[in-house]
Amino acid sequence: MPLKPSNGSRVETITAALLYLMTHYARTGCPRLALCVSRHMQCLALHPDAAGVVRDICASLHGTWTE
Repeated sequence: MPLKPSNGSRVETITAALLYLMTHYARTGCPRLALCVSRHMQCLALHPDAAGVVRDICASLHGTWTE
């Protein structure tokens, strides 16, 4: 039976994916990656297990990535 990841590891996975996407966006400037960055930030902004400071900064910045 496969192990179910805890909510904490889900936050860490989303954060790691966000860093990966932001790094590749910096290299390419691809608008699709910017949209993915925005969506990952929105997920973290709404995630109850993310640290408050992470939720706050993601909530304030995710819209910037869709402009």
